Amino acid sequence: MRKVAAAGIAFLALGLIATVVVSRRSGGEDRYSDGESLYAALREQPHTMLSACGGDIAVVFADGAPGLDREHVMKWIRGSARAVSTYFGQFPVRRVGLLVIADDSSRIGSGAAYGFSQSAIRIHVGRWVNETAFRDDWILVHEMTHLALPRVPRQSEWLLEGNATYIEPIARAQAGELDPSVVWRWAIEGMPKGEPQAGDLGLDHTSTWGRTYWGGATFWLKADIGILEATHGALGAQDALRAINRRSGGNTADWTVDQVMATGDAATHTHVLSGLYAAMRSSPAPMDVADLFRQLGVTERNGAIAYDDDAPLAGIRRRITEPRDRPSAQSSCDFE
Repeated sequence: MRKVAAAGIAFLALGLIATVVVSRRSGGEDRYSDGESLYAALREQPHTMLSACGGDIAVVFADGAPGLDREHVMKWIRGSARAVSTYFGQFPVRRVGLLVIADDSSRIGSGAAYGFSQSAIRIHVGRWVNETAFRDDWILVHEMTHLALPRVPRQSEWLLEGNATYIEPIARAQAGELDPSVVWRWAIEGMPKGEPQAGDLGLDHTSTWGRTYWGGATFWLKADIGILEATHGALGAQDALRAINRRSGGNTADWTVDQVMATGDAATHTHVLSGLYAAMRSSPAPMDVADLFRQLGVTERNGAIAYDDDAPLAGIRRRITEPRDRPSAQSSCDFE
């Protein structure tokens, strides 16, 4: 880490908010809850620069964050950045400002990711968060995952929220920070919440919480399986998403959904993404979630995950969560 005594991040004035992510936990409002005050804090308050695999994270402790253990916070930030970089092959953006707001709690609170001419993240951290809570946290990886994709029209927000919901635990598993059984337990318990209900008009036209987060996650799971099947295991959604990230530069770009799908399809030499989008954007497209997980060879029994390695898609299941090597550009991946 290199300390910077004075602020000076070249953040421009706020224009559009790219993606606002509401935590599954409540975090409350504060004086940094709007984008304008967030960008002002990142521009005006002292920061510590963290190198993160091809990108820089400018960490600002809001108002000095009195009572917060900075050493533990920085370790947590490095671990989250490492997981996201493992999945995408690099840190998703060249530079992001990260505003850490201390509060009187023992948990990681709400977070939000923004994008305009510069990427930014705001997150609450309790003064009494212990090492276990930092290790188990999913929120910061979720927010960092949002940096990877370009902004899309608001009606397709499910594409971004579903992507972060799906990728966050997988990135942690691939980085060796989360057991794959946890990934699949969350999927088994969460994805039924994303199934269409009566009156559903498709993902682009049904903006409920379940459809936005878990319906979107189901889209990406089906895309992952479809690409892996079509390429005989050679390529998956991860390859499509890496290409989308590199081509767009991340969440400061404005794209159409068709651009996202076309870029991912070109990278995988398939039509899986565009085909799924056509099928799910304007119609309910229900899925037998239980049967899909049976095909993947994963079930939950009395709270424990059991695997069937003879299931038709067992190889794909293993491929999705298997550990990955660190990005190849090792010299830029030291997380100093």
